[in-house]
Order: sequence, then structure tokens, then C-alpha cells
Amino acid sequence: MIKRLIIHRFRGIKKGILDDLGQINLLIGPNNSGKTAILEMLYLGGLAHLPCSFMSRYLEPSAWPARTLDIYDFLGLEALPRLRQRHGEARMWKESPADITVDGSLTVSLPDIPDKYPLRDFELAPPLDSPGRRKAFSQKDINRVSMFQLEPWEGYAVPSDLIPLIFQEHDVRLENGFWSYLWEDAWIYYWGKTAGIDNFAIWAMEGTRPKYVAFFDFHVAEQHFNQRFAGKSYKDIPDWEMKIAQSLGRVLPELEGAKVSVKPKKGIEWTGYIEFPGRTPLPIDHFGDGARHAFKVLAGLVALCGIVDEEHSGLFLWEDPELFMHPATLGRLLQKVIELVKLKPIQVFITTQSLEMIAWVTYFYTKRELNEEEIHIDYLNLDNGKLRVHKFHIQTVLDWLREGLDLREIETGLVENFPLSWKLRIPEKGEAPW
Repeated sequence: MIKRLIIHRFRGIKKGILDDLGQINLLIGPNNSGKTAILEMLYLGGLAHLPCSFMSRYLEPSAWPARTLDIYDFLGLEALPRLRQRHGEARMWKESPADITVDGSLTVSLPDIPDKYPLRDFELAPPLDSPGRRKAFSQKDINRVSMFQLEPWEGYAVPSDLIPLIFQEHDVRLENGFWSYLWEDAWIYYWGKTAGIDNFAIWAMEGTRPKYVAFFDFHVAEQHFNQRFAGKSYKDIPDWEMKIAQSLGRVLPELEGAKVSVKPKKGIEWTGYIEFPGRTPLPIDHFGDGARHAFKVLAGLVALCGIVDEEHSGLFLWEDPELFMHPATLGRLLQKVIELVKLKPIQVFITTQSLEMIAWVTYFYTKRELNEEEIHIDYLNLDNGKLRVHKFHIQTVLDWLREGLDLREIETGLVENFPLSWKLRIPEKGEAPW
């Protein structure tokens, strides 16, 4: 698993650390507290699979082992274009400072960085060895590639010019993980920027890089599956449709006993169909946003569970699962997700604003469906770009809820802005206690 995430200048986060991570991680906090940025860092860092070499004429040795971003994630979506579009940017980076050499290397020149700085002019080249070798970079990669990841290796110390101060302060070492460098303007925290390393968003993931990464947000829930994911899952995952049907029936009792099929809808788009005996099959979209969200999550997670093993782990990122979901349905869906990943090498990160989601997690803890080692709960906030993390022990969360306090407002524990919590704190007889 990923044990620790150390951050330097990614989006709204100037610096920060998220550590002591577990199999299931719940991230809570107000708007603009860095929750989505963390999911995006894990997403991009986990997708750096394509081998290459990093080279700079100012550094020795001449070539360092590195990787660059895989084009597609587990759901068959183009990673960076998807995130760019999500944030209102063009799918392709038209102002990229990259170019292609005659031998297929990608060269990058950043004119705003001082001369002789190792990351002013550098090159990403395909590896020389043939096993697992990626093809040479193409013209399309000029607008697609904007990050690389240094691989752990022995024998050479990383020059201090490439190490952010927060990495040095906390003794972050390359041999313990993977360092990602992203130079695309839209992702870099620019307030208070100085020369050199501040021109990059850099993050380190200590632990094991996942092989497969799935990121579910409301954009994905609204889309149909594509041929790349659905066709492969249909072919490679035994009884995929039957397992989806069984899971969906547990989450939405009204669909229990229905048959699920996943097939093309139009062009390269695929969708799910629900069929009861003697009835015409209906697309899952006809059942409403909540059913569609549950179906997409379960179809993706069932496929992920079917392909991971101890040497090829998975990362499941889930943003705001409460969207479109009735609280009872949300609880059943979370319960099914826990059941699916519990004995699998899959690490889960969930962001939420929902008190019901927090309460469901504690409920499953009291029912011993989760233990305290499996679930980690972090409250996040940003203070002038510094990520502040308050860790909650699961028993502490339970105590807060029993007292009618709302841990989404941890500075004071006050609940005036949360009607549900306010209602819970009103004694059986009399007014609220303040």
C-alpha cells in the first residue's frame, strides 16, 4: 500500500504530509481543503507505469531510471486529459514546452527557470533495454506528457536541487518510494513562487505503486463505459455481469433477482441493462442517478477485484459517494465496497462531506465489519497553502457522534451550521443546551 504522501506545490497545496495511511482512508474537511487534490496526486502518481530515462546535462549519471504517465487508467480513460477537462482546461496542453528528437526522446525546455538548473532543460528517453520497453515518444506526446516519476535506485544520491525542502525536512528518500515531477502550469501552486524547484508540482508516494488505478467522481458516474474498459472486462473477468447483478441487488433491493448485462449502446460506448423475467431490458440510466452511480461503482470495483493479485495491487479513489445517493442506499453501497475489497490488495481513498457517510463508517466498525487497523480518518484543512491534518481514531469519531458533535467542524465542535447535528443535540425535553 501507499503509506505516506508528501506534497510540494500541487494545486492549492503549497506543502503537506498525509501519513499513516491504511487500506480504507476517509478524507473529510471543508471546501478547498485539498481533498480532491490528494485524490488527483494519487491518481497520477499511481499511473506512472511507462518506463523511460530521465537525463539532464547538468547531472551525473547521464541517465536515471524513471517512468512517465500511462495514457489510460483502469477505466480506459485518458488520465491527464480527463483531469484537465474536469478543471475547465483543454484536453491537450497546447502550450507545452516539449519537443521530439529524431530518436524519439521527449525534450523539455522551461525558459522561466535559471540557467544550469537541472530541470531547466531535460530529456525523457525510452529505455535502452528491450524487456518492457515503451515505444519512442510521438508528436502526440508533446501535448500529452507533462510529468515523470523517478524510480528508486541504488548507487547515486539525488542532488539537492531536485529535492523540495519539505522532503529534506522529513527525510524523504527515493529508495522508499516514488517521486513525481509535474511541470504543467495549471497544476502548480504559484503563490509565493520562486525560481527553481518551485516551478514544479512534486509529490512523493512512500510504499508500493499500484498496478491498477480507478477514480470515480460524478463525471465518471454520468458517462457510459468505453470499449477499452467494458470490452476487456467482459472478456477477462469471469462471471462479471452475474457478480455485478448480485452486488447491485444487495445495494438496491428493488433490483434483486434482476439479470445484468453490459453491452454496446452506440459507437464505442457501453452501458448496463437490467432485465427481469418476462420484461424488456432497460438501460441502467432509466433507473435514476443513484442507481446509475451504484452500478458504475460496482461494475468497476468488481472488475478491479477480479484482476488484482499480491504482485499487482489496485487503488480505488472515490470522490463524494454521497452524491445522488439516499442515505440508506449509501450505507448499503459502502458496506458492499468494504466487503469486496476486504480480502483484496486494493487500497481505498474516499472523500466526503456527508455526516451519514461518517456515521456509516463508525456503524460498520461497531458491527466489526471494519477494524481500527483497516480504517483511517483524516480531517484536512488548508492554512495559506499548508495542509493541516487532524487524525481521528475511529473510537474518537464514535464518541463525537454519541455526544452530538460534528467532526466536520473540529476547531470548536460547534454545530450551529449543521441542522442534523443541531437536532441530535436537543434534549428530549427542553431547548438546545446553549
